Amino acid sequence: MSQISPPAFNTTPTVLILIAINVGIHLVRLLLPEHWDEMIGILGAFSPPYFLSVIMGEGNLLGYILLFSPLSYGFLHGDLLHLAINMAFLLAFGTAIERRLGRARFLGLYFACMFLAAGASLGLFFITMQQTFMVGASGAISGLFGAVLRMTMRRAWAAIGIYIALNLVMGYTGMPGMGEVRAIAWEAHIGGFLAGFFLMPLFDRTARRQSGNRLGGPS
Repeated sequence: MSQISPPAFNTTPTVLILIAINVGIHLVRLLLPEHWDEMIGILGAFSPPYFLSVIMGEGNLLGYILLFSPLSYGFLHGDLLHLAINMAFLLAFGTAIERRLGRARFLGLYFACMFLAAGASLGLFFITMQQTFMVGASGAISGLFGAVLRMTMRRAWAAIGIYIALNLVMGYTGMPGMGEVRAIAWEAHIGGFLAGFFLMPLFDRTARRQSGNRLGGPS
Protein backbone atom coordinates (compact mmCIF):
# COMPACT_ATOMS: atom_id res chain seq x y z
CA MET A 1 0.00 0.00 0.00
CA SER A 2 1.43 3.35 -1.02
CA GLN A 3 1.38 6.25 1.37
CA ILE A 4 0.84 9.89 0.50
CA SER A 5 3.70 12.02 1.71
CA PRO A 6 2.72 15.02 3.84
CA PRO A 7 3.29 18.44 2.25
CA ALA A 8 6.67 20.06 2.85
CA PHE A 9 4.93 23.04 4.42
CA ASN A 10 1.66 22.58 6.27
CA THR A 11 0.26 25.88 5.07
CA THR A 12 -2.24 27.34 2.61
CA PRO A 13 -1.88 28.16 -1.10
CA THR A 14 -2.24 31.94 -0.90
CA VAL A 15 0.33 32.21 1.87
CA LEU A 16 2.79 30.22 -0.24
CA ILE A 17 2.09 32.48 -3.23
CA LEU A 18 2.72 35.61 -1.15
CA ILE A 19 5.95 34.13 0.17
CA ALA A 20 7.03 33.16 -3.37
CA ILE A 21 6.33 36.69 -4.65
CA ASN A 22 8.29 38.31 -1.82
CA VAL A 23 11.23 35.93 -2.20
CA GLY A 24 11.17 36.21 -6.00
CA ILE A 25 11.26 40.00 -5.92
CA HIS A 26 14.17 40.00 -3.49
CA LEU A 27 16.13 37.48 -5.57
CA VAL A 28 15.62 39.56 -8.71
CA ARG A 29 16.88 42.63 -6.85
CA LEU A 30 19.99 40.71 -5.80
CA LEU A 31 20.73 39.96 -9.47
CA LEU A 32 20.25 43.54 -10.67
CA PRO A 33 23.04 46.11 -10.88
CA GLU A 34 23.36 48.09 -7.66
CA HIS A 35 22.01 51.35 -9.09
CA TRP A 36 18.88 49.61 -10.38
CA ASP A 37 18.36 47.95 -7.03
CA GLU A 38 18.68 51.32 -5.29
CA MET A 39 16.20 52.88 -7.71
CA ILE A 40 13.64 50.14 -6.98
CA GLY A 41 14.22 50.64 -3.27
CA ILE A 42 13.60 54.39 -3.50
CA LEU A 43 10.58 54.28 -5.82
CA GLY A 44 9.03 51.22 -4.17
CA ALA A 45 9.48 52.26 -0.54
CA PHE A 46 6.75 54.21 1.19
CA SER A 47 7.98 57.68 2.08
CA PRO A 48 5.25 60.01 3.41
CA PRO A 49 6.76 63.31 2.15
CA TYR A 50 7.44 61.89 -1.32
CA PHE A 51 3.97 60.32 -1.47
CA LEU A 52 2.32 63.57 -0.40
CA SER A 53 4.32 65.59 -2.94
CA VAL A 54 2.92 63.44 -5.75
CA ILE A 55 -0.61 63.68 -4.34
CA MET A 56 -0.29 67.48 -4.41
CA GLY A 57 0.89 67.40 -8.03
CA GLU A 58 4.51 68.26 -7.42
CA GLY A 59 6.01 65.08 -8.89
CA ASN A 60 7.15 64.41 -12.46
CA LEU A 61 6.03 61.46 -14.62
CA LEU A 62 8.50 59.10 -12.95
CA GLY A 63 7.38 60.31 -9.55
CA TYR A 64 3.84 59.08 -10.15
CA ILE A 65 5.17 55.58 -9.58
CA LEU A 66 5.19 56.60 -5.92
CA LEU A 67 1.39 56.50 -5.95
CA PHE A 68 1.75 52.72 -5.84
CA SER A 69 4.16 52.81 -2.89
CA PRO A 70 1.45 52.01 -0.25
CA LEU A 71 1.32 48.63 -2.01
CA SER A 72 4.84 48.12 -3.34
CA TYR A 73 6.60 48.77 -0.03
CA GLY A 74 5.06 45.59 1.39
CA PHE A 75 6.93 43.45 -1.17
CA LEU A 76 10.39 44.95 -0.70
CA HIS A 77 12.84 44.06 2.07
CA GLY A 78 16.07 45.52 3.35
CA ASP A 79 18.12 42.33 3.36
CA LEU A 80 17.81 38.56 3.50
CA LEU A 81 17.41 38.48 7.28
CA HIS A 82 14.60 41.04 7.11
CA LEU A 83 12.93 38.90 4.42
CA ALA A 84 13.40 35.63 6.31
CA ILE A 85 11.92 36.97 9.55
CA ASN A 86 8.86 38.42 7.82
CA MET A 87 8.23 35.29 5.76
CA ALA A 88 8.47 33.09 8.85
CA PHE A 89 5.79 35.17 10.59
CA LEU A 90 3.67 35.27 7.43
CA LEU A 91 3.83 31.48 7.32
CA ALA A 92 2.74 31.20 10.94
CA PHE A 93 0.01 33.84 11.17
CA GLY A 94 -1.13 33.81 7.55
CA THR A 95 -1.82 30.08 7.55
CA ALA A 96 -4.16 30.33 10.52
CA ILE A 97 -6.01 33.34 9.10
CA GLU A 98 -6.41 31.97 5.57
CA ARG A 99 -7.80 28.72 6.92
CA ARG A 100 -10.31 30.73 8.90
CA LEU A 101 -11.31 33.29 6.27
CA GLY A 102 -10.65 31.67 2.93
CA ARG A 103 -8.53 33.11 0.13
CA ALA A 104 -10.50 36.22 -0.85
CA ARG A 105 -11.20 37.48 2.67
CA PHE A 106 -7.66 36.68 3.75
CA LEU A 107 -6.22 38.80 0.93
CA GLY A 108 -8.71 41.57 1.69
CA LEU A 109 -7.59 41.68 5.31
CA TYR A 110 -3.91 41.37 4.40
CA PHE A 111 -3.94 44.34 2.03
CA ALA A 112 -6.19 46.41 4.27
CA CYS A 113 -3.62 46.02 7.05
CA MET A 114 -0.81 46.86 4.64
CA PHE A 115 -2.49 50.10 3.54
CA LEU A 116 -3.46 51.11 7.07
CA ALA A 117 0.10 50.43 8.27
CA ALA A 118 1.28 52.91 5.63
CA GLY A 119 -1.45 55.26 6.83
CA ALA A 120 -0.02 55.08 10.34
CA SER A 121 3.39 56.06 8.98
CA LEU A 122 1.75 58.94 7.13
CA GLY A 123 0.01 60.05 10.32
CA LEU A 124 3.26 60.03 12.27
CA PHE A 125 4.90 62.17 9.59
CA PHE A 126 2.43 64.98 10.26
CA ILE A 127 3.62 64.95 13.89
CA THR A 128 7.38 64.51 13.48
CA MET A 129 7.96 65.79 9.90
CA GLN A 130 10.82 63.28 9.64
CA GLN A 131 11.89 61.83 6.30
CA THR A 132 11.43 58.04 6.31
CA PHE A 133 11.59 55.21 3.78
CA MET A 134 9.60 52.16 4.79
CA VAL A 135 9.87 48.69 3.25
CA GLY A 136 8.75 45.25 4.36
CA ALA A 137 5.66 43.12 4.84
CA SER A 138 5.72 43.51 8.62
CA GLY A 139 2.84 46.02 8.70
CA ALA A 140 0.51 43.55 6.99
CA ILE A 141 1.91 40.64 9.02
CA SER A 142 1.39 42.58 12.24
CA GLY A 143 -2.22 42.86 11.13
CA LEU A 144 -2.41 39.08 10.78
CA PHE A 145 -1.05 38.76 14.30
CA GLY A 146 -3.72 41.16 15.54
CA ALA A 147 -6.34 39.07 13.73
CA VAL A 148 -5.04 35.86 15.31
CA LEU A 149 -5.19 37.53 18.70
CA ARG A 150 -8.78 38.64 18.08
CA MET A 151 -9.67 35.13 16.95
CA THR A 152 -8.13 33.29 19.90
CA MET A 153 -8.36 35.60 22.92
CA ARG A 154 -11.51 37.00 24.48
CA ARG A 155 -9.75 39.61 26.59
CA ALA A 156 -6.70 40.73 24.69
CA TRP A 157 -6.18 44.24 26.04
CA ALA A 158 -3.13 43.28 28.08
CA ALA A 159 -1.56 41.62 25.03
CA ILE A 160 -2.34 44.70 22.92
CA GLY A 161 -0.65 46.94 25.48
CA ILE A 162 2.43 44.71 25.61
CA TYR A 163 2.70 44.60 21.81
CA ILE A 164 2.46 48.37 21.50
CA ALA A 165 4.98 48.90 24.31
CA LEU A 166 7.48 46.47 22.75
CA ASN A 167 7.26 48.21 19.39
CA LEU A 168 7.78 51.61 20.98
CA VAL A 169 10.86 50.31 22.80
CA MET A 170 12.27 48.68 19.65
CA GLY A 171 11.50 51.74 17.59
CA TYR A 172 13.35 54.15 19.83
CA THR A 173 16.26 51.92 20.86
CA GLY A 174 16.82 49.96 17.66
CA MET A 175 17.68 46.29 17.35
CA PRO A 176 21.41 45.54 17.16
CA GLY A 177 22.39 42.62 14.98
CA MET A 178 19.76 43.20 12.24
CA GLY A 179 22.36 43.67 9.50
CA GLU A 180 21.56 46.66 7.30
CA VAL A 181 18.07 46.99 8.76
CA ARG A 182 18.43 49.22 11.80
CA ALA A 183 15.31 51.36 11.93
CA ILE A 184 12.06 49.73 13.11
CA ALA A 185 8.83 51.01 11.58
CA TRP A 186 7.06 50.76 14.91
CA GLU A 187 4.18 53.00 13.84
CA ALA A 188 3.45 50.71 10.87
CA HIS A 189 3.61 47.64 13.12
CA ILE A 190 1.15 49.19 15.55
CA GLY A 191 -1.11 50.53 12.80
CA GLY A 192 -1.23 47.19 11.00
CA PHE A 193 -1.72 45.29 14.24
CA LEU A 194 -4.66 47.43 15.36
CA ALA A 195 -6.16 47.23 11.86
CA GLY A 196 -6.05 43.43 11.92
CA PHE A 197 -7.44 43.25 15.43
CA PHE A 198 -10.41 45.55 14.81
CA LEU A 199 -11.13 44.56 11.19
CA MET A 200 -11.02 40.80 11.75
CA PRO A 201 -14.74 40.55 12.69
CA LEU A 202 -15.70 42.29 9.42
CA PHE A 203 -13.93 39.61 7.39
CA ASP A 204 -14.74 36.63 9.63
CA ARG A 205 -17.95 35.12 8.28
CA THR A 206 -17.71 32.23 10.75
CA ALA A 207 -17.72 34.57 13.75
CA ARG A 208 -20.65 36.56 12.33
CA ARG A 209 -22.65 33.39 11.74
CA GLN A 210 -21.96 32.14 15.26
CA SER A 211 -22.92 35.54 16.67
CA GLY A 212 -26.14 35.49 14.68
CA ASN A 213 -26.98 32.03 15.95
CA ARG A 214 -26.44 33.16 19.55
CA LEU A 215 -28.63 36.23 19.06
CA GLY A 216 -31.38 34.33 17.28
CA GLY A 217 -31.50 31.47 19.73
CA PRO A 218 -32.79 28.01 18.84
CA SER A 219 -35.12 27.84 15.88
